[in-house]
Amino acid sequence: MRTTSQEKMRREPRQGRSRQTVHAVLGAVSRVIRREGVDAVTTNRIAEAAGVSIGSLYQYFPDKKAIFSALHERHVEDVRRVIERTMAERSGSLDGFTRTLVEGLADLHAAEPELHELVSEQVPEGPLGFRRALRKTFERVTSSERMLFVLPNVIEALVHGISQRPPPISAASAREEAVRTVLTCLESCRNA
Repeated sequence: MRTTSQEKMRREPRQGRSRQTVHAVLGAVSRVIRREGVDAVTTNRIAEAAGVSIGSLYQYFPDKKAIFSALHERHVEDVRRVIERTMAERSGSLDGFTRTLVEGLADLHAAEPELHELVSEQVPEGPLGFRRALRKTFERVTSSERMLFVLPNVIEALVHGISQRPPPISAASAREEAVRTVLTCLESCRNA
């Protein structure tokens, strides 16, 4: 993801205490959402929930957009770990690989759906980057252009749909529907 200068952190934390402050600020966003809802997410409330002064928050983040960008970067890293773990554990079949990948990504997106939805709204280029990462992942296991088009687009839509509020079905049902749909698309690509 490319961020503008306004979306970047003001300074990178180098010492342990500074990293703890940044970690506390990022973790506080979820707490504010759980306690008071998405509309209550302000820099003052984030600082209060993090247990830091507003001045400390502003030492690292110029505004909420920079906090959301940092949360997005953290999410991108979580997605990368799911992809790498799936690649390392890859079973012999493309179906097994796809199932494991979709399940891991669905679980990740279902964990904090309100936070994910908020960050996605504030960092709109996120889904495009996610589709690109998925395409690169599937390029490692298939050369079918049809699959390389269909699978990243379908997985991105379904996995991000899991975080929509209010949920139309349970997270477990959504996960299974996502897996079933992606595997159906995979089979359709094979038969085309």
